[in-house]
Amino acid sequence: MITYRYVISDKLGLHARNAITFSRAASEYESQVRLSVEGGKSADGKNIMSLMNLGAHQGDTLILEIEGSDEEQAAGFLQGILRTSV
Repeated sequence: MITYRYVISDKLGLHARNAITFSRAASEYESQVRLSVEGGKSADGKNIMSLMNLGAHQGDTLILEIEGSDEEQAAGFLQGILRTSV
């Protein structure tokens, strides 16, 4: 399992546009993808509505967990999405 932490810098937090981008990218991989707010809710990274229900705001720490056969490739790509869009 690969774990990555990211502090949200976007003023709007994890909003619809970047949730859609993230879930579409996560769906391209076989690995399980979980995204959670530190000390809060957890979501299936491949499910847009699940991501939106996190209620993640600017300054919150997101924890990305990836586990599966292609976890290294998924981690590299999904970390890039978090860095550039959230």
